Amino acid sequence: MKILTYNINKSNQEKIEMVLAYDADLFILPEVACPSRVVLPEGYRLEWTGDLPNKGLGVIWKPSLKVEIPSWFNPELQYFLPLLIDGQLIIAAWPTTTEQNKPMRYPQITLSAIQEYAPYIKAHPTMITGDLNCYKGQSGETKKYSIQAIFDTLADMGLTSAYHQLKSETLGKETVPTYYHLFKETQPFFIDYTFSSIPLKSYSLGEWDRNLSDHVPQFMEL
Repeated sequence: MKILTYNINKSNQEKIEMVLAYDADLFILPEVACPSRVVLPEGYRLEWTGDLPNKGLGVIWKPSLKVEIPSWFNPELQYFLPLLIDGQLIIAAWPTTTEQNKPMRYPQITLSAIQEYAPYIKAHPTMITGDLNCYKGQSGETKKYSIQAIFDTLADMGLTSAYHQLKSETLGKETVPTYYHLFKETQPFFIDYTFSSIPLKSYSLGEWDRNLSDHVPQFMEL
């Protein structure tokens, strides 16, 4: 199974078609529009969650995949969408501030979701992938709530970062950014991650296409 994770920055139909051209089996897309605003090829499915119709967390998959949204999905954690595929758990992630969680920062939002789904993460081979909006040294991070705490919590559950394992790089010392703030090459950050206890056949970051997004895509194959 080929998976593409890509924050496509305020989606429109042209961007959807550009992303689908990558021909993955499963597309995890932060900042995608709701299903009524997206046209897909016949048989493709879009599962979507969000507060604004033009900007939510979407997952698109091909007709050949059998995907289940589990009964234990917590709608209050709407920007963490669990999928069960052939006994494996894939959690699409995009921690986002809402009226309900506004006092919380991104690491705390992420850790709250991880703790909520911990029994299922431990029970299944699991991948958590998306735009986490977290980086080493970001404003407001604490020892309890930080990207390091996320790494440590997931490591205790058997999940490691695909990028850091592949590149043998340490957190905060990444040589390749995944996000360019305000589309500026002078403001690079590493905020897109894939954590997995599922063996990966391959993992890579794509090239930055400023016409499509301020992020780069993540490609992986199980």
